[in-house]
Amino acid sequence: MPVGQNFVEQLKKVRVSKKVITRTIGDIISDFQSAKIIIPAYQRSFVWPVDKQNRFIESIFMDIPIPPLFFLEKFDEEKEMIVYEIIDGVQRITTLCNFISGQLKPSGLDNLPDLNQAKFQTLPSNISGLFFERQLTNVIIESDTHPAIQFEVFGRLNMGSVSLNAQELRNCMFHGEFNDFLKDLNKHKTYRELLEAFPRLKPANEGKPDKNRMFDVELILRLFALHDFYNPETRQYPESKGETLNEYMRRKIAGDLSLSSLEDLEGLFLKLLDMVKITFKGNHFKSFSVKPSKNQAIFSKQLNAAVFDVQMLGFIEYDIDEIQGKTEVIYNAFIDLCSFERDFSDAITRSTNQKVNERISLWKQTLQSIIENYDIYLEDFIQKKQLFEIEPLCKISGEEILTFEECDYYDGNIYHKCNSPKLEKRPTTRMSVNTNVCVEFRGEVLEYENVRDALNFLIDYVSEKILEA
Repeated sequence: MPVGQNFVEQLKKVRVSKKVITRTIGDIISDFQSAKIIIPAYQRSFVWPVDKQNRFIESIFMDIPIPPLFFLEKFDEEKEMIVYEIIDGVQRITTLCNFISGQLKPSGLDNLPDLNQAKFQTLPSNISGLFFERQLTNVIIESDTHPAIQFEVFGRLNMGSVSLNAQELRNCMFHGEFNDFLKDLNKHKTYRELLEAFPRLKPANEGKPDKNRMFDVELILRLFALHDFYNPETRQYPESKGETLNEYMRRKIAGDLSLSSLEDLEGLFLKLLDMVKITFKGNHFKSFSVKPSKNQAIFSKQLNAAVFDVQMLGFIEYDIDEIQGKTEVIYNAFIDLCSFERDFSDAITRSTNQKVNERISLWKQTLQSIIENYDIYLEDFIQKKQLFEIEPLCKISGEEILTFEECDYYDGNIYHKCNSPKLEKRPTTRMSVNTNVCVEFRGEVLEYENVRDALNFLIDYVSEKILEA
């Protein structure tokens, strides 16, 4: 179809109305301090490391051309004045403020070494004045630009930014009620208590780079997307990849009624947090691994997003009173699954986006078995605990087992997990859920593309026989 008058009409609808001006740093900072220039709520937090801040300040003094700052012109009805939202330039303006306030003292500057460790307040007036007079280009997206196009501008400006990660971009592109809801849940007391164990997820001090960068918010989003996109007919979760999370955000913004309400999601989230908190003894959201070559059986120190999925979603079908009193046994079973089930340990450490169904399915099966056969699990657990408390020595090495987590119980004896006979029983070649399977059934050999199809066949067959009986 040739380009014609219709294209001109299209251009009119999507054209960005803007103006380009040059302003001094002094004027920009003055407007920022008086709240005429503002950082909108949907913007990302401060993430620039100190060395990048230092180079930026040196570049200003050297009068190196700086990429333009982008602002969105808006009328603030409460203040009855025009304000300018920063849509690209938060890191630069924050760095300027850090330097002027004295929070940032430049260091490691090669071209201007005299500026190293200098506080702005102690600079000679002619030097500080020179800094304030340096000019930056400002691009202002005017208020008569269509709101949808304003939003498009923001996304396109940040899409190529190496310092903007996926969740930060979602925070900007999908801002609104659901995004605010995620950020409110992120502040919940129990959630913050659980995340305190991970230094990366602690709130950054004022003026310092944020190492978290909304990873904690993304974990909540992952949970809800996996929960709402779960297909009960195929018993399949979607892959926990970026496209899945983006699609979920889009559908929430569109008000998709097939998805859970905010009230239901909040109740679910808080219930699961409480169940994880009472079960995993401070070792929540961590993987556990056995390393015989290093004689180690330990929890990782880092938060593992795949384990977060497993532990939270594993409790979906239960209420807290159903696991109350069973948490020690559940905790012990989780460690054993990490230690001796290759498919599970592989699914929480490798290709984790693709193996979400494997890890959650294995843990749910274990959890269901514990709930339905609790007395059997409890008997083994009590025997293991009694032997450990009486004399915590490994049956094979004779050495002391320092922690209960390192201890394994097998055939009436306790072992350090690195010496457990269960390690020898672990297959060297791992069968995944997607491995081809042959089943000998009533004299015939039936071939299936994967374990799941074979199990579904057996379940259907048994169900039919029960109905016939």
